[in-house]
Amino acid sequence: MLRPIVDPELPEDDRDVLVANPDALTPLREKPPAPPPLGGRTWADAGLSFLAGTACGFLPAVALPSLFGQVGAAVGIAVGIAVQGGLAATWWFGGLGLFLVVGTVLQIGFFVTLLVRCGEGRPQRLGREHHTRYYTEADFNTRTLPLVRRAQDAVAAVLGSDVDAAGLLDDIANTLELPRQEWAIATTCAEVTRINRQLRSLRKSDTGLGEMLEPQQRALAVTIEGVGRRVAALEGYAERTAAADAAYREWQVMEELDDLRADVQELLARTARDELAVAEIGHLAEKTPLTELRRTVEEARQAGLVLAASEKEPA
Repeated sequence: MLRPIVDPELPEDDRDVLVANPDALTPLREKPPAPPPLGGRTWADAGLSFLAGTACGFLPAVALPSLFGQVGAAVGIAVGIAVQGGLAATWWFGGLGLFLVVGTVLQIGFFVTLLVRCGEGRPQRLGREHHTRYYTEADFNTRTLPLVRRAQDAVAAVLGSDVDAAGLLDDIANTLELPRQEWAIATTCAEVTRINRQLRSLRKSDTGLGEMLEPQQRALAVTIEGVGRRVAALEGYAERTAAADAAYREWQVMEELDDLRADVQELLARTARDELAVAEIGHLAEKTPLTELRRTVEEARQAGLVLAASEKEPA
């Protein structure tokens, strides 16, 4: 299944929520759902909030930990014990009447807080508010979907590489440029898909329009070829990055061996004085893939720079 492609200009937190909740997204050709009444809150939400609020009002030490969940259980226990201690002190020093008043106020406060937190979730709200600023698998057809998948895989390969994480591709702002490339490819493919669906609908409604629609079909084919070249450039960048990754891992292994090389050389010098030992010492000193690492990283960097430059050139 295609991972949702989100406009890189959106805030990062919003993008993460949209990508993690594809079921909350509406395809571009469909209208997003209308905002639910009362923010999506139901009578069931009100009833559960009332019951939970009642429990929190008089037994906060028991009820609050369960409301905070596993992540905030310790916080819930601490807050619950503190509130429970305050209630006990109220009863001890103020009597039953003051205890009931304070408990009722706490009930109302917890009820309102819990009811406000109910209703439409953040993924559903963002999916509705940011409609047209993301693409789902349904926004592409059988010709454009493979291109989008290939672009997505190439971008993921570069951003997940060791050399990128280590900052060896520092001439290219991959975290900014590659999502833009992915978004541009998806936007073009979604538009091609939309136009192609309209042409198919016109052809079905009037079979005599076949020849009139041929120029539009050829234009779409040319556009897809251009997108294909752009995707191939991304894949070439990903391949060079993978080669640099392999050299980088080999270099890391040899770096670890460097810590042992001095001891090994000293041991060989102590135990063997003949030419074989001398030759072995020289052989150990020559074993370093640093040159290969530099070459493969440079190739990956150059591929990324070419890709970034092609994006800035006028179409």
